[in-house]
Amino acid sequence: METRQVAIACQGGGMHGAFTCGVLDAILEEKERRSQGQVPGRRRFEIASLSGTSAGALNAFMAWCGLLAAETPAERYPQARAQLNHFWDIFQARTQGERLLNELARQYFRWQELGVSVRPPLPAYAYEGLLAALGPWSALDSAVAPGLGLGEVRREYYDFLALLRATAPQFAQLRQRLPAIARSKQAPRLLLGAVEILTGRFEAFDSWADPAGGRGISLEAVAASGTLPEVRRAQRIAGVKNADGKAALYWDGVFSQNPPVREFAAGTERARTPDEIWVIRINPQRRDEEPLTLAAIEDRRNELAGNLALNQELRFIQKVNEWIGAAKPSQRGVLADYKPIRIHIITMAKDKASLGIASKFDRSAAFVDAMRAHGLARGRAFMPLWLDDSTDLVAWPEGDALDVLDRG
Repeated sequence: METRQVAIACQGGGMHGAFTCGVLDAILEEKERRSQGQVPGRRRFEIASLSGTSAGALNAFMAWCGLLAAETPAERYPQARAQLNHFWDIFQARTQGERLLNELARQYFRWQELGVSVRPPLPAYAYEGLLAALGPWSALDSAVAPGLGLGEVRREYYDFLALLRATAPQFAQLRQRLPAIARSKQAPRLLLGAVEILTGRFEAFDSWADPAGGRGISLEAVAASGTLPEVRRAQRIAGVKNADGKAALYWDGVFSQNPPVREFAAGTERARTPDEIWVIRINPQRRDEEPLTLAAIEDRRNELAGNLALNQELRFIQKVNEWIGAAKPSQRGVLADYKPIRIHIITMAKDKASLGIASKFDRSAAFVDAMRAHGLARGRAFMPLWLDDSTDLVAWPEGDALDVLDRG
């Protein structure tokens, strides 16, 4: 029975990324069951690559760490699942102080949706000032009311690199293996999207790239992919220069590749090119009605911007598929390094996909858990459809992978 090589691409979308966590959990759950011999005689797949941007990069990175850091094959999928969910447990607002900050942020974005501008003139500096105050605030709270955590804000709640170190501690050892991973092109491959803001160059940090060149995987690369300029100053990576010889400065990959897709095929030898790409889409492609309010217009603009780069990446794959399908015998040698790639897109249900921009910054436990549960349900709905090759599973660009269910 053929084993399909699958690349999973995780779109960015703030706290809606918890949905992606749930979908990945369902996919990894299926792999775990198969590794235990619980699903005999059905279609098979291997996770050949993972890619992500912003929150998608966090999900892809956590799954990748869990898969590669496992000491035995039996631990790979349970560890990757635990790694993913542990990250979202830590990332959400957990203390009284964090819940207060989260509510203030939600109100801020609600005002923005209503068209009331309350943005500071220097957003990154204002954010850095807040961060400078949070450390002493938490220390004072601990001294005055130890153990109660009435105003405590954990460092990993507001410090991106502290969050990554706390939720992926095994990366410290995994980093020593990066040169060997790059040389052997060990699967799964990891690609993280960002943009270098001075040159405008799109960057896909790559686990198959020589880490000495600065384009490999690092905690700073993960942070670069999720650096929203309204919140954080541009991310630097020590020693990395841009094309003009200046220190490279990175912003969120939503401005470039959301997420990286074409690298799965372009410049990749045929034997390592995936047979399928499964895209976990956060931003809805379709809307039923014209947006009229300021909030609805801003929300739709955000969705279209988030999908623009992704659709361009997918059209590249589609165009190559068309060339292969239309090639005459005399032209097939030119396309010998390429093969057709099937694309499936896993999306939220309509009622969840229209939650608005403010919800993308909602770190409350209730919201995160609801998004994870929805992603898990959608992933569990997708897997039986894919495994049963007699099912009319819709492939892109005709529709989304779950259209067969959503239409019913």
